[in-house]
Amino acid sequence: MATLFLQGPLGSFFQALATQLADRGHSVYKINFNGGDEWYFPNRQHHANIHAVGFTLTSEAWADYLSTFIKEHSIRHVLVYGDCRFYHRVAKTICDAQGVQFFAFEEGYLRPNYVTLELDGVNGHSAIRYTDILSYKPVHIAAGEVEIGSNFRQRIRFASVYYIAGLLRSFRYQRYVHHRSFNPFYEAACWVRSGLRKWLYKVKEVRKLGGIVKQPFFFVPLQVHNDAQIQFHSPYDTIEDFIGEVMRSYADSGVPAKLVFKHHPMDRGHCHYGRFIHSLASELGIEDRVQYVHDLHVPSLLKYCEGVVTINSTTALQAFYHAAPVKVMGDAFFDKPRLTDHQSLDQFWRSPLPVDTEFADRFRAYLLDHGQINGSFYSKTEFTLQAMTPHLETLMASSSSERDHSQSA
Repeated sequence: MATLFLQGPLGSFFQALATQLADRGHSVYKINFNGGDEWYFPNRQHHANIHAVGFTLTSEAWADYLSTFIKEHSIRHVLVYGDCRFYHRVAKTICDAQGVQFFAFEEGYLRPNYVTLELDGVNGHSAIRYTDILSYKPVHIAAGEVEIGSNFRQRIRFASVYYIAGLLRSFRYQRYVHHRSFNPFYEAACWVRSGLRKWLYKVKEVRKLGGIVKQPFFFVPLQVHNDAQIQFHSPYDTIEDFIGEVMRSYADSGVPAKLVFKHHPMDRGHCHYGRFIHSLASELGIEDRVQYVHDLHVPSLLKYCEGVVTINSTTALQAFYHAAPVKVMGDAFFDKPRLTDHQSLDQFWRSPLPVDTEFADRFRAYLLDHGQINGSFYSKTEFTLQAMTPHLETLMASSSSERDHSQSA
């Protein structure tokens, strides 16, 4: 049973998972697309069951190359991190055409203590449905859940090495197409700026939370500006488009509750919307009712807010936990009756519909049983692998048997 790995999360997690599978008798293949991929999963492997190669052709040649590779090596499963990257979108199409199972990894829906592993796709492509949710016993706090501490420093280190390796080996992968900026100097500057801003906001915002939660407010958690969730699962071209729609609707509503935007921590060094928000607030005459914050405690904001407006951030799942009403403006697997408010945004400001908390806890139990694995890609690797590897093998075995049955029928 051959398994193919494409691009993984920053760091050596895919190498560690591949080694676990190889040790269990799987034939494992890996295709690298740039020097960063190759650094964390070398083309030269010392395990007899692991084989890695570099793809150095043009993006136009990728579909034919992958189709041939899958046939020649009898690939049964393809594993990727993030299903919306160019190479992974093409891979999904090829897998569907050839009857190969496509597994997608992503950051956990239930953060910060989980990672996501799903068959066929994640987020807007997730196959999660409400089937049998009512048969699940409500779970508010998972028994035995292991806390995952901050891994901000590990991410900085992994990202730095990845982009530096990408630069040093760019001569080999000259035709590579990255899903974001691939300039190591720019990315390094952004991470340095992110670290500086983190400490700056920690000082500047030390007393802001207390002032915010003392009066009614709506909470708007912003997302990463070039996230696939925005590009492929929302009606917005930019975060500014979303902010603009929210602020104009809020201004028209005339509700007394304030409006609080929070910057995404992983976008801290790349973007800043302060000037845009201030300018638009002045134009709309609501500058005294709008706040833009960066590193305030999200659970506290969710606990005390009147409601949450989001494009499709999984912060909504945390909002359900805190019984906060949620209005989704994009495409999200959790945008369903009894969980989110399906009124218009204009109506939401005036009368946000409450979450069915019991149903939300049943949904949480369902998620815990469908694709959520307690762990992290960036820390507690051994612990994560212990939970993930048998789960992945079970999915592989069941999906393979279903495929074989359908083919024989």
